[in-house]
Amino acid sequence: MLQNPLDEADTSTMPAQPPWPRSTTILLLLTGLVLAVMTFVTVLLMPSLPWHGARDLELNATYQAYRETGVLLIKPTGSGSWYTQAPTDGPYTAAAWDDDPGSYIIASLLSHVTGSPSPYAGLKGAMAGLAALPLLVLPLGVARLFRRARAGYVLLAMPALLWLVNHGTVLLGTEYGLSNAAAPTRVYAQYGIAASLVFLSLTMLLVLSTVRLSARALVAVTLLTGALGGVGNLSRAMSGVGTAAGVGVLWWMWSRGRLRWLRAVVAAAVAVVIALMLPAGVMRLIDTERADATGLAVSELPDAHALWHSFYLGLSYPEPITGQPSPFDIRWNDEYGWAQARAVDPDVLIASTEFNEIMKDLYFGEVRESPGAAARLYLDKALYTIKHYGAMLVVAGIGITLALHRRGPHRRGVRAVLAMVTPTVVLGFAPAVFVMPLIYYFSELSAAFGLLLSVGLGGFAWVVSSMPSHVRASERQKIARHLARLTPRAVPTSLSAVVPTRNGAATVGATLATLAGELGAGDEIVVVENGSTDTTSGVLAEIEERWSHPCTLRVLHSEPGLGVALRTGVLATLGDRLLLTADDLPFGLGDLSRFRELPADTLLAIGSKAHVESDVHRSTRRTLQSRVFRSMREALLHSSVGDSQGTIWVDAEWCRMFAAFSREPGLMWTTELVLAAEQQGMPVVEVPVELREGHDSAASRFTFGDAVTGLRGILRLALQKDDYLQDDWLEERVARPW
Repeated sequence: MLQNPLDEADTSTMPAQPPWPRSTTILLLLTGLVLAVMTFVTVLLMPSLPWHGARDLELNATYQAYRETGVLLIKPTGSGSWYTQAPTDGPYTAAAWDDDPGSYIIASLLSHVTGSPSPYAGLKGAMAGLAALPLLVLPLGVARLFRRARAGYVLLAMPALLWLVNHGTVLLGTEYGLSNAAAPTRVYAQYGIAASLVFLSLTMLLVLSTVRLSARALVAVTLLTGALGGVGNLSRAMSGVGTAAGVGVLWWMWSRGRLRWLRAVVAAAVAVVIALMLPAGVMRLIDTERADATGLAVSELPDAHALWHSFYLGLSYPEPITGQPSPFDIRWNDEYGWAQARAVDPDVLIASTEFNEIMKDLYFGEVRESPGAAARLYLDKALYTIKHYGAMLVVAGIGITLALHRRGPHRRGVRAVLAMVTPTVVLGFAPAVFVMPLIYYFSELSAAFGLLLSVGLGGFAWVVSSMPSHVRASERQKIARHLARLTPRAVPTSLSAVVPTRNGAATVGATLATLAGELGAGDEIVVVENGSTDTTSGVLAEIEERWSHPCTLRVLHSEPGLGVALRTGVLATLGDRLLLTADDLPFGLGDLSRFRELPADTLLAIGSKAHVESDVHRSTRRTLQSRVFRSMREALLHSSVGDSQGTIWVDAEWCRMFAAFSREPGLMWTTELVLAAEQQGMPVVEVPVELREGHDSAASRFTFGDAVTGLRGILRLALQKDDYLQDDWLEERVARPW
């Protein structure tokens, strides 16, 4: 029985994920949906891309035969490609037996959907779907990899980036539709589908590398990855082997101990075996049916892929690329290879096992005669391939390198992605180097480098967004220590109530009297008038002059703005606990009673209207506005706090430190406070509140302009939210000179 790898997992090195708000996940999935729709539409708007001559004839013959008989991979005898003709006296013969059959099968099966007389309608739809599918989850996977939503959002720029760095295509993970002087036929579905299947598998591995997987899940992923690899192998021989091997990295990530590497190797081997055996099983089923249709026994069907034929013609480099002759005097032409084989055996059947053995002997004969020339030729082809992807590799390499240079839990995930991609990259270089670096042979490389480009772009976004945070955090730590020494010592067990007011002449007197009835001799009320245009200043002056309550009252003045007033009041407080409330006490004293029931070590609590036990009756408009506001905070600030606009109960020294660095001048000041606390890992407690009767009418004064201001504030905080990530003001509380 398999043991759950998490039972002995090293939790100190595991890439623990942040508690993503649901709205953030939804936005990232919507980002993927936008990319997927763009890709899907782009492929559909492209013209049908016909296959090259012989394959086009074979595809159409196979497609029409399937529509007539319902049997896959057969064709009328004597039709189709002129070099894939299995000998038979019947009306039908086996088709596509020397070629990768996956795309032929897809085209035939989709005839039931399209009803088209042409196979290209179904192939275009399949190509569009497979190219778009991995993009649905790619932004979410990249965002989870770097623990930053913006690392996923930035992938919206991927089509424009691809246009610049990958020869004018906007399709990620496939070379479908591209051509160049050396390969003038645009890359068609046989190669495009294979690349997209590889990219789909790699994207799946990327996403799963960000999720803790149980043993059962790992087994299921191994089977699924092997099956996807097998489908890829049907489309293009061996293309799915690299992705199947990559599943071993998931096993290595989620287990440790002496069996860690063994589990990874065994899992990779199992997935590779599945990927290799699935095409054989599928073809065995198809061969049984087409043997009945053609009269050819399965044993009579040619079963050899023309591997050594391709290797032999690969010695013709650089003639297909530059027109210059090969040092081996070999021409890039199928007929040339066939002629060489028939010179050895005039009766050899093309693509048969005997043909493959002849080409193998011819290939090794050339290499043994000039090993140095062969080595230089392969090196030149490798360099040519790297040059083709040079711009993509530079961008991806810089982004990934910068991300790995920065410390953080993302590094382990990025290294895991590199390890997952490596087998596909190695495999992808094989056809380019051993055969020819023509664009349609880059299926695996286009998928692997496409994924690396996505990770590199996400790394760029993460580094750029975190750089100001690292720089400012370092400076703020120095300033924080200095402020800690300058801040007056708090009066033990005292409470400071901060009451901002503007044009509050009608309510502020009653509010101060109510608060004073609850506070003792060691407490204080700091009321901050900010830009009133009524008689508020005069009312406060009169109250201050006649003040006779045990607690202290201090009246301050500031520039207009709720945030400005709160900042002014907080920095002037002397207590060790702060209550930030409003000049009309929207919850009466119920919130204060709840706060006082909390444990003494509670750092931050909010009187939350979003609490499930809160008794808050609001207008429909205000309720809708609050829900939209909360969703925006969840999505853009990754906030899990339901209400950031309630009354605040907070550790005084931490809050004074925040006030010194806060930026928001208006309504968003408390939202910035909650953001700073969450970024520093402080627990935020929400307590239920009861809205005072009649307060809803006052709250309804919230205008559309206030909503716009709030949205702008959230966007502003979203751009700066990582600034508080590196701070730890709780540690600064001990930096006192006494």
